[in-house]
Amino acid sequence: MEMPENRRHERTARWIFTALMILVGGVSGCATVQNGMTVKTVWQVREQYVKIERQDRPTGLAVAVNAHPAEISTERLRYLLESIDVRLNDKVESLFNEDEVGVMSNKIHEGLALAGPDEDVTFAVVGHHAVLFGLKQRMITTGRLFCQGGQLNIIFGEILREVKDNEDLRLNPYRIGSRSAGEHRELQLIVKQGREAFTMKRPDWVMFPIAGPVSTVPVPTVTEKKGAAGVKNDDVQPGPPAEKPAAAGRGSIEARLKVLNDLRDKKLITEEEYRAKRREILDEL
Repeated sequence: MEMPENRRHERTARWIFTALMILVGGVSGCATVQNGMTVKTVWQVREQYVKIERQDRPTGLAVAVNAHPAEISTERLRYLLESIDVRLNDKVESLFNEDEVGVMSNKIHEGLALAGPDEDVTFAVVGHHAVLFGLKQRMITTGRLFCQGGQLNIIFGEILREVKDNEDLRLNPYRIGSRSAGEHRELQLIVKQGREAFTMKRPDWVMFPIAGPVSTVPVPTVTEKKGAAGVKNDDVQPGPPAEKPAAAGRGSIEARLKVLNDLRDKKLITEEEYRAKRREILDEL
């Protein structure tokens, strides 16, 4: 039986839309309900994603509200993600490769700007990492991020776990990281040499200051001059000026209102939620 013309056009349109979404970098800006809680997807491609979820609240553990929405620049996030190395036995490598850092710094920036005080940003990212004799394997790293007390908290779930073909995640789901006790790991997180140190609350939980440098500052060079009186060391050639700390906090009123309008236009929030949040933002003027 031949398919009606309008059905064929509709199916073709859906196929074109799906292909375009894949080409531009995956699904974004949608919301789903999981276990009775709304989960907002900032970005997703297959098993990789950045999402906004309700805070995890383990039984018996008091959880403080987050300082969200938070405005942390993509440059600052890139610097922090690049500062994390991982050690296994005597081998040390970057936890995230260049491609992972590029995606994560951009999408986490968006997630933190949209998250509320009772929400965390979660992520899963896949990259190729050397495992043996220089061979590279697809590895996934997952985690949970939130801002409190001027600190960006990252709680890791999986750290460089091998991604197997046709793996059934319903039977063996990825761990995202939780405020409850972490698990013992052979891999050890360490600070990359020459980078800003982070604080370790647990072996799987690191904390960075939200405000700080986004690049290392060159040390001024000293040019010695010899004269009649001998050697002088006061002719200093300063290096390039240090970059200002990355912006931290709640962001500009205008930017937050634009984000709020976008959420309403995409029907990710109700009209009542839009009005309440808009009133809250305008009250800060």
